[in-house]
Amino acid sequence: MMEQGTHRPVSPQIYGWKDGGFEAPRHSKKSNKCLVYFLTLIVILSIPMLTFALAILRRVQAPGVVLNYVSMPNLSKINASTPLLDGTLVAGIDITNNNFGYFAYEDSSIAFLYENVAVGTANVTGGRVSARETGRVNVTARVRSTYLLNESRNFSPVVGSGLLELRSYAEFVGRVHVVRIFKLRTSKLMNCTMTLHLASKAIEDLECL
Repeated sequence: MMEQGTHRPVSPQIYGWKDGGFEAPRHSKKSNKCLVYFLTLIVILSIPMLTFALAILRRVQAPGVVLNYVSMPNLSKINASTPLLDGTLVAGIDITNNNFGYFAYEDSSIAFLYENVAVGTANVTGGRVSARETGRVNVTARVRSTYLLNESRNFSPVVGSGLLELRSYAEFVGRVHVVRIFKLRTSKLMNCTMTLHLASKAIEDLECL
């Protein structure tokens, strides 16, 4: 029989104590497992997305740039004796973007040349072309023959023939934006040839490389 006033020792109840050591709370283990499952799911979902993005990046190409039309709404009357070229040239540039992301291009310029001598230029304001679409840019250039051309003996016979061979040149520089993450820089040179019919003020044989 136990004496009054004596008590049986009670083992301390310490939270997390088990077999001489501490045990992590059960809810912590569940949280860790959920975090692992969540990260694993992100990795699994990221693999096909990354593969798809890389496949698209390999297919990124420079846009196609061509002169769609060129016209001369006004042209000063010229002849072989006074071979002065002076007029306004209106052109439409088509920018075809075959990529799966939009193409944003910077400001540039287009030049019109006769035998590598610039007779007219026009500024092209930067813009963007949506994915798998074609954008149109209209430009207007003042075309004038230079003093050297006017004084050249070779220029007068060309004017006398009524046909003037011109070439246009422009470079479009920009970036293709893919899935809002990747921005690939690309550029495209435009090189076109045409024939200006002086009598009718019409452009013939327009071809772009």
